[in-house]
Amino acid sequence: MIEANLTDNRLLASWTYQSSELLKIEHESLFHRHWLLVGHISQFRNPGDYQTMDVGGERSIVIRGQSGELRAFHNVCIHRGSRIVESSSGNCSGAIVCPFHGWTYHLDGRLKSVPRKAEFANLDIDTESLSSIECEIWCGFVFIRFKSVGHSLAEELAPVYDLVQPYKLTEVQPLGPASRSIIEANWKTFHDVDNEGYHVPAAHPSLQELYGRDYCDDFIGDIPLSTGTVDDYTARQWSVYHYKKILPEYSYLPHENRRLWMYISLFPNLVMFFYPEKVGFYASLPLAVDRTLIIEQEYGLLDTSRATQAVRYLSRRIDTLTGEEDKKLVDWMREAVLTSVYPRSSYGRLESGVIQFHNRLRAAIPLMRAETNPPNYMFREAEQSLNSGPPK
Repeated sequence: MIEANLTDNRLLASWTYQSSELLKIEHESLFHRHWLLVGHISQFRNPGDYQTMDVGGERSIVIRGQSGELRAFHNVCIHRGSRIVESSSGNCSGAIVCPFHGWTYHLDGRLKSVPRKAEFANLDIDTESLSSIECEIWCGFVFIRFKSVGHSLAEELAPVYDLVQPYKLTEVQPLGPASRSIIEANWKTFHDVDNEGYHVPAAHPSLQELYGRDYCDDFIGDIPLSTGTVDDYTARQWSVYHYKKILPEYSYLPHENRRLWMYISLFPNLVMFFYPEKVGFYASLPLAVDRTLIIEQEYGLLDTSRATQAVRYLSRRIDTLTGEEDKKLVDWMREAVLTSVYPRSSYGRLESGVIQFHNRLRAAIPLMRAETNPPNYMFREAEQSLNSGPPK
């Protein structure tokens, strides 16, 4: 374990949570240039199965081809720019048909046919295709990156690869549809709350009774890692009491993982969780400077035993209660940055995950080092720098 490099000892200035101009740069510098989790290979079982993701003006589709290969494209028809699929997930049977004019594509992105082709004198169907996006699979999870810059996903997550191997991640399948909810706050506020466990004893009674005595925030390289071992103390919270009582011994897991709750974060917006009975993720996608989409999805191995079904229900109930508690904390933090006395230095070692997050943001977007909202020309220069030449 290596402590994060805390190069700045203050939290971000309050203007960084309120600037629409900054959000444009965050989209381009962070969400278009870092790996984003779309789903799991089990959600692309058949040729034509697809998942979509929209963020910061970009639209993507990941789809399984006839040969079985997963590919990612911009969800943009090369004719007039329409979405080529409307839903967040589904199946294109045999071909992708644009709902605007009916231009049709093979599942590998190649243009297949065009209605009234004679009207397009200079169109060579054999040379046209959808615009591709970088796509990589890590331990069964499917990621995309709009701008190909930086390390491969495998290189980026190599420090935690061995930690997740016991969970048979390539064999899991969805335990239901993804949950999508909106929080009326800046996306960073969500992670400011989530990036430290110092608040667990005071704010999350269920988690405190579940593993609070053993909870630890740490880093492996620059990857935040949080762990807590389910203890044997009697719990007053109904869900926690029964979870502890029913939790089976999963023999395929190492002994130290059989009662372990583990969280791994991937900058800028993803947390993956690993419980004995299931795994999953939650991620933020900014919709506006003060509006954020939170996507959550659970996966598990095929197991119809009553004990596993029960503990999956109970852990989901614990997470739901925790999520509601966090929404209140996020709202208080949203209010705090609007005040004239927003505190930026009153934090302790147990909150180093927040400082590491802010320092990575400052490193990616130097404008965020400013104490006050920069003048508009500086945003324009930063945007022009990102959009000109090779990505940095």
